[in-house]
Amino acid sequence: MDKKSYDNGSDFSFVEQKVREVQTTIENAVKTSNYQELNQSITRMVNSTLKQYQKEHPEKAGYRKPEAGAQKVRGTVENTETHPELYGNTGGEKVKDILLIVFGGIISGSMAIGLLTVQILQAVMGHGGIGSTVVTLIGTLAGVGMIGSGCTGLGRLKRFQKYKKTLGHKTYCSFEDLAKTVGRSIKSVKKDIHYMIAKSWFLEGRTDTKETCLITSNETYRQYEETQKALEQRSAEEAQKRMQESEKQSRINPQVQEVLDKGEAYIKKIHASNDAIPGEEISAKIAKMEQIVEQIFQRAEEHPEIIPDLKKMMDYYLPMTVKLLDAYEDMDRQPIQGETIRASKKEIEDTLDTLNEAFAKLLDSVFQDTAWDVSSDISVLHTMLAQEGLTVNDFVKK
Repeated sequence: MDKKSYDNGSDFSFVEQKVREVQTTIENAVKTSNYQELNQSITRMVNSTLKQYQKEHPEKAGYRKPEAGAQKVRGTVENTETHPELYGNTGGEKVKDILLIVFGGIISGSMAIGLLTVQILQAVMGHGGIGSTVVTLIGTLAGVGMIGSGCTGLGRLKRFQKYKKTLGHKTYCSFEDLAKTVGRSIKSVKKDIHYMIAKSWFLEGRTDTKETCLITSNETYRQYEETQKALEQRSAEEAQKRMQESEKQSRINPQVQEVLDKGEAYIKKIHASNDAIPGEEISAKIAKMEQIVEQIFQRAEEHPEIIPDLKKMMDYYLPMTVKLLDAYEDMDRQPIQGETIRASKKEIEDTLDTLNEAFAKLLDSVFQDTAWDVSSDISVLHTMLAQEGLTVNDFVKK
């Protein structure tokens, strides 16, 4: 076996002797047909080889943080990560995986030859037996398993380098982005990350509580926890506010709630009429009316004692307002705007001014927490409408 550097300049010449020992052990087992201790011997040899490498190259096989201000060692590749202190040394893992592939190849190849030899001897000379066949077959499969395990490990190490490259200067990254980097599923990446954290490849690595991202720094994780606490506190405050509002609604008298609901319906109707009527001047009057009425009912919700006065307003003012707006919409849709229609529309616009003035007075009154009897103003309004011939029936299309 030629001398080769597998790990950033690491010398694997000492492995040559171990490889020859493995080959000799297998050859002796095949010649003597004694496979009883073969598997145990190979396992002990792999472990002892790895331990020897770790002993001779502690700076490559161990997992330790680089010392502050440490100079780059000659013959090694410069660490280009932005945060090298957050990543462990994976040299030992790489050596182990390479050894698994090397010894697995030797074992599987030699045992396969042994299996073939046993089969030939059994067929030609009657030597060998089922026991030898089973042992050599198991040895072949064990060697293939070692190769597979080593390749899996090297693949994981390669993905680890890609994860670090994706992180770059950041100390957090979503599993979705990591999955795109290596072309694997998010589930597979999560399994990778948990393994790497457990093996201290990410020295300060953690995942968020919902397992959506990797966090590689204790400081970043602390900031994440503070943010989570703030979000939880805000959610709790919002939930408390909703509960208080719900309790407040449940405490409102059903009769009061009925009045408030009707008031909301009138406000929506006024708003819809404003959308349907294009004229700028009348739209401004309707918008003003909507604003005043909305303020009145907001005040009523805070002070239910004024509800009786609002109920009177709702029985007369608001129904009349809605009818006038409906009539105006109907006339405004007519293709021919004759003198009669124009005059009627003008009267309605003037009446809206009267209604807005009445609503404004009512608003001033409720904000002074005093009751205001609107019956006299209602009578005046009806008298004015009658004198002008501006009644509801006048606007009903016949």
